[in-house]
Amino acid sequence: MLKKTLLISTISALLLVGCSSSDSATTDIQTDNPMEITVERGPVFGALVLDANGQSAAFVGNGKYRFASEPIYPITADGGYIDVNRNSKIDAGEVRLQYGLKAQKGDVITIASTIASNPEIKEMIMQEYGLSEDDIANLTPGTSKDIAGLSDEIYAYCVDNKLTPINLSLEQTTLVKDRIKDRIDLYKNSTKTVAELEVELMNELDVEKLVEADLPTINQAIGKTKLQDGTLISDISASELSDLQKEDLVLMLEEEKLAKEVYEHLYTAWGLKVFSNISRAEQKHMDTMQSLVDKYELQIPSSFETKGVFENENLQALYNQLIAKGESSLIDALEVGVNVEEIDIADLERVLAAGVPEDLKIAYERLLNGSYKHLNAFNNQLANY
Repeated sequence: MLKKTLLISTISALLLVGCSSSDSATTDIQTDNPMEITVERGPVFGALVLDANGQSAAFVGNGKYRFASEPIYPITADGGYIDVNRNSKIDAGEVRLQYGLKAQKGDVITIASTIASNPEIKEMIMQEYGLSEDDIANLTPGTSKDIAGLSDEIYAYCVDNKLTPINLSLEQTTLVKDRIKDRIDLYKNSTKTVAELEVELMNELDVEKLVEADLPTINQAIGKTKLQDGTLISDISASELSDLQKEDLVLMLEEEKLAKEVYEHLYTAWGLKVFSNISRAEQKHMDTMQSLVDKYELQIPSSFETKGVFENENLQALYNQLIAKGESSLIDALEVGVNVEEIDIADLERVLAAGVPEDLKIAYERLLNGSYKHLNAFNNQLANY
């Protein structure tokens, strides 16, 4: 039923399919009373920022992300790039955000808010360093040298020991208790800016840095994740669709289902949160595409409600291959995520280039926006392993 050149060319090229996923595709971005979150290690550009329901925040710029409606905590951030020197752009010598960050409340997502997601660690850092819950929830390294010193020492410890802040135990955090105090004192007594201190730290650590050749691709990806037109898709009247446009729309919905179910399976297999986080976003994306399918009164395959089952033989074969590859190793699983997003970007660009009505154009552009964020998240995790 849904055989088309786009899908066939994709499968023949890499035997993978895109997820048609987005960050602002999960909901229509509205700018009335937006909720903004700052993600900072230095400011983080182009990350995937999700609330507990899979609502995705649009990247506004300089480490800030905007939700369309009040988010449900916890909020997570994956992927992206750290503006270490804090000059409002990503340069050679800066680094990827190689791990997930988290916040249980407040306006910021930092290493401090991440480790404080563990109640025992939160209690310890409040007692040891004189920080309040509000400090942890609302201060960043850029606004507080206490938070900067804490975050940087935890970061250094994680880099040296190949750990991630979100999984640190109380025992591990206690091991660096005195080192954190020393770094906080060093920072508070220094006349240097936090940016200067963090550049020095990065130069001391064995962290892979971005090189000049990386920048065009990275900055293109970051640009694609920025806040887009806030028009509500539901406010645009339905158009007359061609048969191919109808097939494309149903196929995009099925691809969302495929991506969501592949990522859910890989999270079960490997327990890596990036798969869980992105699969939650995919459900929101499915809802968006479903609303368009309903708007145009299109039929969906009867297999749609059955997990892992696709009426389209190409999609079924593809799903089976993705699952088999993803189960081989964690690196293979992350490569599945990378390839899914790369192919999705190519698919969406081809569909958009062919021309579609305004409501589909906005939706597909937002799907493209999210695919770049998901790609950043998977690429950064892959680099970490």
